[in-house]
Amino acid sequence: MFTKISHYSNRIAEASCLLLLMAMTLATFAQVFFRFVIVHSLPWSEEFSRYALVWASFLGASIALKRGLHIGVEAFVIRLSKEWRRFVYLATLAAITLFLIVVIVKGIEISLFNMRQSSPAMKIPMGFPYLAIPVGSLIMVIHLFDELIMGWRQKEELMGMEKVEREKRVEAGF
Repeated sequence: MFTKISHYSNRIAEASCLLLLMAMTLATFAQVFFRFVIVHSLPWSEEFSRYALVWASFLGASIALKRGLHIGVEAFVIRLSKEWRRFVYLATLAAITLFLIVVIVKGIEISLFNMRQSSPAMKIPMGFPYLAIPVGSLIMVIHLFDELIMGWRQKEELMGMEKVEREKRVEAGF
């Protein structure tokens, strides 16, 4: 069940990132066009691009986590036996999950607190840009739960962190 939820939330995050980056590019291009050709700049384009970049960053972090492309230091873990590597891997996933749960709770608090303030140019509640923090973190927690469940069930196969960089890049489509 978590595998399907993880898969679909990743697909939504990928599509959202694509749309956000395209919209950000168009808004920036429109700003340049309006400023230098029409000589009247758009007041909202810089703010929109900034908030779109924030959302794309947090959604992109969840995509990278799903693909196993976050940086990791394996110098010590490689020297451990299979059993200890598996234990360290699962403990690391659990620790990251606990950290992200705290980030989700605090991110929701910050978002709700900032709903009373509106952005200067677009006049939207400032809680919406801050909402990227708990949303991106929630998607990462879903991916981590999926990896934890799969890692707990699998005894012999390699898990995400144990794969070599080449295998991660092939799975990610690079």
